[in-house]
Amino acid sequence: RRLVKGLYGMAEEFSSLEAELLDAARAGNEEYIVALLKDVGKLHHLWQPNGIQRAAIDKAAQEVLGRKREEGEVDDMRETSVGSTKTGERERLLKGYMVSSVNEWGADQTRILLLTNQAIHRVKFDFHRDKVVKWHTDRFDEILRVEYGNFQAASSSLTTMFLRHEIEDQQGFRIFTVKRDGKPSINDIVAEERAGKAQDSLTPMEYFREYRALLAESEPWKEEVFMLEFIAALQAVKVLRKAKFEVRLAKVGQSR
Repeated sequence: RRLVKGLYGMAEEFSSLEAELLDAARAGNEEYIVALLKDVGKLHHLWQPNGIQRAAIDKAAQEVLGRKREEGEVDDMRETSVGSTKTGERERLLKGYMVSSVNEWGADQTRILLLTNQAIHRVKFDFHRDKVVKWHTDRFDEILRVEYGNFQAASSSLTTMFLRHEIEDQQGFRIFTVKRDGKPSINDIVAEERAGKAQDSLTPMEYFREYRALLAESEPWKEEVFMLEFIAALQAVKVLRKAKFEVRLAKVGQSR
């Protein structure tokens, strides 16, 4: 059962965390941001991985942030237009999360989400073989906006139809970019055809990927806790890097 206090009541509990994270960001103190997100003293009751998850996150971070770049991956040493990132500045992991990522077809996929001082990486990890399969990167200069809050599952979602109990609303966040994330879905194709017929060249296509807390169906309050923690951390990184993307609360009941 979802907590009665709702989104705004729980958000109030995270106000002190967000304030501390923003203060650390303004001071350029990445060490303190990492320490706050570890929540060693459990002051904010933040999400922390179990042993197996931690090992997978560490291995994913080592490969993604290291020099083992797959074809088409960007170099973490490049100069970017975001904030004060300079050539030679190494990308650093701030925190890794286990998430449920909703793909372009509406299916939930277990993924690792790495929040760094330069980008957000979504990693597919094979726990049986203990290895990274592939990853996708959204650098901060490629993100249009991030929306968070309540989202209704689409009626055509494979997840809603086959994998989850029917849920009135789900809480998480969506990362919007101008580049396609994954293969085009039927909805994407229809939208692109409509845009082409309208010849609206001033309104570029945008795409998003949705994220929620992993395995929170039986305890939906975890979705709120995870969402608010990640948004607070993202707001801090936005200040730290002087990123231009917007972070905003979504309209309640918004659907895919």
